[in-house]
Formats: sequence, C-alpha cells, structure tokens
Amino acid sequence: MFWITIAVLIVAIIGVSVLVGRTVKSGDKHKLSREEMMALKTSGALKHRKSNM
Repeated sequence: MFWITIAVLIVAIIGVSVLVGRTVKSGDKHKLSREEMMALKTSGALKHRKSNM
C-alpha cells in the first residue's frame, strides 16, 4: 500500500508539472504582425533598439 501511494503521488506531481509547463509555454506571448511592427517602427516606439541598417 505504501509503494502504491508513492507511485500515485509521483504520477500526480509529474502530471501537474506537465500542465504547468504547457500553460507557461503557451502563455500570453503575442507575436506582432508585420503591420503592427511597422506601426511601432514608424511611430518611433522602437528607437532604443538596434536598427538593421
């Protein structure tokens, strides 16, 4: 009975960590579209960044 409890706890911890990892990975990272990036560049919001030219 003891080892069954340990095995269930290990499986539960692994399952929770996988769920948390998926949630963090797919978080609220929003990729800017090309139009949004051009709007930011033309408005001067990205002056502190290196330019490619």
